[in-house]
Parts: sequence; C-alpha cells; structure tokens
Amino acid sequence: MKQVLITGASTGIGFDLTRTLCARGYKVWAGLRKPEVLDRLAQDYENLTLLRLDVTNPHDIERAFKSVASELNPDQEFVLVNNAGIASGGPIEGLELEEWRKVFEVNLFGVVEMTKTFLPLLRQTKGRVINLGSISGRFASPFMGPYTTSKFALRAFSDCLRREVSDFGVHVSLIEAGPIRTEIWSKSIEVSDELASGFTQEVRSAYGKMMSSLREGVIKTAKEAIPAEEVTMTLLHAINSRMPKINYLVGKNIKWQANILKFMSPRMLDRAVKKSLRLHKS
Repeated sequence: MKQVLITGASTGIGFDLTRTLCARGYKVWAGLRKPEVLDRLAQDYENLTLLRLDVTNPHDIERAFKSVASELNPDQEFVLVNNAGIASGGPIEGLELEEWRKVFEVNLFGVVEMTKTFLPLLRQTKGRVINLGSISGRFASPFMGPYTTSKFALRAFSDCLRREVSDFGVHVSLIEAGPIRTEIWSKSIEVSDELASGFTQEVRSAYGKMMSSLREGVIKTAKEAIPAEEVTMTLLHAINSRMPKINYLVGKNIKWQANILKFMSPRMLDRAVKKSLRLHKS
C-alpha cells in the first residue's frame, strides 16, 4: 500500500483526496495550516497523521519531513501531492508586487521547497510527485496575472523535475484542472474584491468595466464547475497506475480547450478573449 503526503488538505480537492485515501487504507499525512480542522477525520482513521504545514514556512516543512521520515516504510512507495494553492486577480497596473509574491510563495516556491525537501524519500522509495496545476498554465487569462503566471511556472517546474529524476525511478505528473467546485472560487473573488477596493481612481476608471465583466464570467464558470470528487479519481490514477501520465487534463471541455489552444495564434486568442468579455458585459 502506498504512502501519501497531501498539502492543502483542509478543503476541496485536498480534503476529498485525504478522506478517500484514508477510507481505502493508505497511510496518509495531511498537511494543513490548522490541523484541528481535521481532528474528527483523524479520530476515524488510525492511518491518518495530521501535520501543521504552511508551505511558505521552511520550519513547518522541515518538521513535516522529520515526522514523515520517522513513520515512513522504506519498502513502500512514497507519493507527494502538492495540492496547496491560492488565487487572486486584478489589473497588472493595480496590483502591488507583494500580491504577486504572495501567490508565488504558495503556488510555486512552496511546491519547490516541499519537493526539494522530500526528494531523498522519493528517490529512496522510487516514489511519485503529483503537482496540482491548472488549464491556466496553458492559457493566460486577463486580470488573473499572478495566478496564471504561477501556474505557467509550475508547469515548467514539473517538466524540469521530471527530466531530472526519471533515472531514479521517480514519476512526476501534473494535473491540469479546469474549474473545480471548491472554495478557491469564493476565496479568490473575496480577495480580488478586497484588492480592488485599494485601487486608485484612475485604475478603477480604466479597468472597471472589464473587471466587472470578468467577475460575472467567473461566477458563471464556478456554477458549471465539476465536483472535487472527479479530480480525486484522476489523482488515484496518478497515484496507482504503473505508467502514470505526465499531464492529466481534468474538467468540463478541458481536453477540447487544450487542443484548440494548439491551433490558435496569439492574435486569435486575443480576439476570442475580447469577445468573451463583451459577452459577459451584455
């Protein structure tokens, strides 16, 4: 039976995967900033260990490593699922650099630090790294600069890592998900609205209509999002398959969108985005 460490396990995909793996008998370490959130789940499953883990905190990561290493069965495959992530948005002109840093600290640098720290265990057990990316790592949405840029970077990181560790028998997979029914939507809208309240009058005047249009589009998309359970099924394949895929496209029409992106020029994409924003405005 495999051993799995999951970051961002308190809600959404991370929580559903944690619960599913525990029910199936896997040894699971659930990393989250407030472990007490999952106390009830830990009472139900002896195979679950809760870790206080903020992926932006090197001390938390080091403590998590020591905890996992002390419990790890070296004869069973170890899997690291880098699931923790945040989203926020706004016009580039209006966003402070600190906002970019905050998103990158979680979505990219946290993944890098977690993976770097746990690679000795992954090499030892010929394990797997599964990174939770996004279709936004292929298509850059306007007013989502920090998020989409971090996901593009995560996709590149996954490629670099895979090519470095394949000789050790370590598999690397990237989950490129479309809209998923999780709390990230409501949280991202709240954060974006809060950021917008601090924009200058000039920025609000210049981008207000487009931002409003995009916000309506996000709300509509969130309603059509697939449940987290569908991503869990994909993750189970990435965890258990003898030959896991390099890239998993998950979500409504996501494979179709990915294929379309291969054939559309940047200018064609620009026109499509502008048309979409106008449609939401109407």
